[in-house]
Amino acid sequence: MRIEKVSAGRGAAWVNESMALLKSGGKNVWVPALLIGILSSLPYLGAVLGLVMIFFYAGLVLCFDKPNSGYTAFSGFSDGGIGRLLPLIALNICLGIVALLVLWPSMQPMVETAMNGVTPDEAEALAMLSSLAKHMLWLTPLGIFLSWITQFAVPLASLKKVSGGEAIRLALSAIGANIPALIINFLCLVAVMILTGIVLMIPITLISVVFAGSPMLANVLVIPLTALLSAVIIALMCGNMLYAYREVFGEDETTTKDSEVLI
Repeated sequence: MRIEKVSAGRGAAWVNESMALLKSGGKNVWVPALLIGILSSLPYLGAVLGLVMIFFYAGLVLCFDKPNSGYTAFSGFSDGGIGRLLPLIALNICLGIVALLVLWPSMQPMVETAMNGVTPDEAEALAMLSSLAKHMLWLTPLGIFLSWITQFAVPLASLKKVSGGEAIRLALSAIGANIPALIINFLCLVAVMILTGIVLMIPITLISVVFAGSPMLANVLVIPLTALLSAVIIALMCGNMLYAYREVFGEDETTTKDSEVLI
């Protein structure tokens, strides 16, 4: 399969194209994105949903790629999608287990302190945070690398119907060829998500303050805003997956002038 090496600036363009998709996509973009946003914002259900979120990413990529073809947010579960995406989910779970094993020695004192109702002094709290930060220094790049694998493997498995193992292999090749573009893309995507989060967190915070005396009512009132925030972030991520895949794997209708085909 053809893999193209693109210029670093194209990483920013993928985010820009994803934002344009949100503005012009209409119900074919917003309905499935909002559905996933609502489900992921519900207590308990949202936590369970996180385990299978990759299937929903695949469904949204299909919706965004062919908006009038009858795809839904659940299309990632059909047409053999479960089998193709399971290796990617297994990879994510493995990283989660590794992260938990690495972080637990640092987190255990915090958990025990909280459960015992003891407030650590400043020196103890600083030592706990310092230990946690040391482990996060290498877990964070590992998490970013896994997100890049997901970024390419999900469209490969859902759009090209590539097997899970092959999708991961091709994703690794695409990452190796496009590190500068992916770094720029990651920084731009994070910046847009932070700005979006700040904008939507303002009304969420106001509701929490106004209804501080009725926590249950406050939680109910913030669910629509939380769902909207989740929908925007998930839609941006899936749009980013689609546009990155189209360009790097030569699936776009137009050929980028500053790209170079790799054999």
